[in-house]
Amino acid sequence: MGSQSTDTRTNNTVTTHVRSIALLPGETIDHFFSPESGLTQHPPENGQLLVSTNQRVLAFCRNEGRDETYMVPVSELQGVAVKARTRSSASVIQGIILAVGTIVLYLAIAYWITGRVEGPSIPVINMDVVPFLVMMIALAGVGLMARHYFATEEGSVTFQGSNWNFAFPYRGKRAGKELHQVVNSVFATRLSPNGHAFLWED
Repeated sequence: MGSQSTDTRTNNTVTTHVRSIALLPGETIDHFFSPESGLTQHPPENGQLLVSTNQRVLAFCRNEGRDETYMVPVSELQGVAVKARTRSSASVIQGIILAVGTIVLYLAIAYWITGRVEGPSIPVINMDVVPFLVMMIALAGVGLMARHYFATEEGSVTFQGSNWNFAFPYRGKRAGKELHQVVNSVFATRLSPNGHAFLWED
């Protein structure tokens, strides 16, 4: 999170670092953004974090199991693309049909196995091991489908420059809405002659 120190001249607490990154002279933080919680005044010490300042965009990302840190001057930003995974009513119905089909398939397989395959039983639930394993596989399949079709809204924002780009994720409607505020603030900072974002209400 941001390291702080006290300015003895004004007796105000100012942020000097964001994690291991020192702020530049005259650089101030506009927003902290977390993929799960959206805008926050208390950024996490670990994990993914997007920070917009009056000079740069700082991103602490996780990509293919590796931690990546991006420090991009706002003046070099050429474009931003926000992508959201949307779910239509047709996809929801499809998910329900697949879940019901999986349950029916499990019942058919379990009925066929009963009496044909003998194995040790599980005492607590009074169920043979083979039908139990089939049930676990079916439940895992239903869980994966539910996650795909019924999970909360998720997406990503991609910041693009002349020879670089990086993506930052978000999860949930609130985070998605607040992400647009961060993007608008970054562009306002880029267009502002004094390097500070304009303030407005949605």
